[in-house]
Amino acid sequence: MTTIRAIDSDGHILERQDEIRPYLDAPWRDRPTSLWPGGQPWDTNLSEKIPRPYNYTRKLKAKEQVALWNRILDEHDIDQAVLFSTGGSNVQKLQEPEFSKAAARAVNRHFAEDYATDRLHPMGVLPMRDPEAAAKEVEYAASLGLKGFELVTDGLPFGLGDPFYDPVYEAAIATNTAIAIHGIRHWAHEWGADKLKTFSEVHAYGFPAGIWCNFTSVMCQGTPVRFPLLRISFLEIGATWLPYYLDRLDEHWEKRGEAEMPHLKKKPSDTFRDSHIKVSIEGKESLLRETIDFVGIKHLIYATDLPHWDGEFPENLEELRDANNLSKGEKQALLHDNAQELFCL
Repeated sequence: MTTIRAIDSDGHILERQDEIRPYLDAPWRDRPTSLWPGGQPWDTNLSEKIPRPYNYTRKLKAKEQVALWNRILDEHDIDQAVLFSTGGSNVQKLQEPEFSKAAARAVNRHFAEDYATDRLHPMGVLPMRDPEAAAKEVEYAASLGLKGFELVTDGLPFGLGDPFYDPVYEAAIATNTAIAIHGIRHWAHEWGADKLKTFSEVHAYGFPAGIWCNFTSVMCQGTPVRFPLLRISFLEIGATWLPYYLDRLDEHWEKRGEAEMPHLKKKPSDTFRDSHIKVSIEGKESLLRETIDFVGIKHLIYATDLPHWDGEFPENLEELRDANNLSKGEKQALLHDNAQELFCL
């Protein structure tokens, strides 16, 4: 039986600030502060009781991480991997506009120079509190060969569907790059997670809360209607929330859409089905079949989430390849073709 080859739509690199700093322009290079804001000092790996897959740690330099990723792809019949930061995207939260621009540019230079290959595609980062500057960075980073840009869900003045960000989306379309809205728990206090006491609580709640906030903004502000060529994705919380949440948005559109969702001539669930939006799936989603039937297979993409502690790779990949309730065509779309389209690989 032929193995369906995959594309990883959401892997990670553990970038190091000491490798980013040489790419900073003067006068920022000698500045001793962190390149992005910090967060709560959670014990994410339970004092190393949770194994790190492939012994993948921040001790590895960029070249070592590239070599490890190539090994992972070879071992598991994965053609290409789209790689996201594990810190650098937080430059969008920096309050100093010039520092944010300088830090984003340094991260993007580092990613393009030290991580990007014909198989590995690091996503760029943007100074999103200044959309005009972010649009210019889209143009610059695209010229370096980056395939798209990671927007995290916190540290922003408005939801990501707000017209405030239109220059960024216009630039993404013009440069044929993708926008990936990535879940995060870093500043989950923005979603009320400061009411919670353990990392498990914050992690379980914070990721979907941030994604749902920005998904609501994107859908209700009509981003896929106003920018029908925009390739956009929502990552890191699975996909089986889509039927519930689109039903909820439909209810509000039916009663208040004319006044408060004027760009949506169809209900949100149909607007989503007609869009280029993609959503990454997690392992062991028990309602995946029902979600595919509700939104269509073209909207779902596969992700390893390596090397994060909560990832379920490679089991999740083999389970999808062996799934009896998915057709061969659905597996091909989910594991490979949809990601190829999203990131223009």
